[in-house]
Amino acid sequence: MGTRRDARVLMALLAVLSGACARPPATSLDRVVDAAGVSLHIRCVGEGKPRVLFEAGLGNDGTVWNDVLPGVGRVTTACTYDRAGLGQSGPAPRPHTNRRMAEELRALLSNAGLGGPYVLVGHSMGGVNVRLFASEHLDDVAGMVLIDAVGDEQFTRWFVLFPEPMKAEFRKGLTALPEGLDFDTYVSGIADMSSSSRTLGDRPLVVLSHGKAQHDPGVSPEVQSEMEGVWADMQKQMCRLSSSCSQTIAQESGHFIQRDEPQLVVDSVRTVVESVRAHGSIGLSSPGHPDAGSF
Repeated sequence: MGTRRDARVLMALLAVLSGACARPPATSLDRVVDAAGVSLHIRCVGEGKPRVLFEAGLGNDGTVWNDVLPGVGRVTTACTYDRAGLGQSGPAPRPHTNRRMAEELRALLSNAGLGGPYVLVGHSMGGVNVRLFASEHLDDVAGMVLIDAVGDEQFTRWFVLFPEPMKAEFRKGLTALPEGLDFDTYVSGIADMSSSSRTLGDRPLVVLSHGKAQHDPGVSPEVQSEMEGVWADMQKQMCRLSSSCSQTIAQESGHFIQRDEPQLVVDSVRTVVESVRAHGSIGLSSPGHPDAGSF
């Protein structure tokens, strides 16, 4: 009887010890934080490192990642935020450069107590901001996912193909957005990204490119085809940022891959996170030809 009692005591003690050594509670953060002179709303779920930070495209707030955040949060800490002027964040300054957005992101993460390393996920214009972030804080960047991201030659090769009415409409629409960008500021931001981009070395990088053709009203089939070719070329060029890069064509997606194929985005982020944790390489691929994208 004494042996059985001792065994029960031992099992109870082990249960207590295992509870004491259990993983800490999952990160739950949903608040507005002062960051470099602006107030930014950030939301995080999950736990663990590297932490994943999602950067939305032009005019989009953090809710654009709603279909992706829970899946990534089951793997590690996953955070979205609203840039200044969007969502639950405060107003944006004018002019509001991409470089300043990257600085505000850095301040946000620091003031929210969210240290690196980070896996940065940038969609469309968000790709500009995360690359600018990496140009200044590469030691904090463990990996990257670029989702139909804006390329280095966005204005010099792609935008120039727009018919004049589309160019005028884009300029007007950009100025009307609450983010504080204007056309010249945006062009300068991409030039800044291109000139200051640093190699990621062997840090894992996944490039996701949309696979469904985009049909812009007022654009002839011939010009649309040329735009798609330029976009495809820019997407391929992004793999030059890392010696450990993989590009995937999202065959069922338009520009918003996180909405059309959210599981593909979750899987891509998970691949980078697991590669970071294993200190491994995800390998280089030579994908097919993607279609043209958007801003």
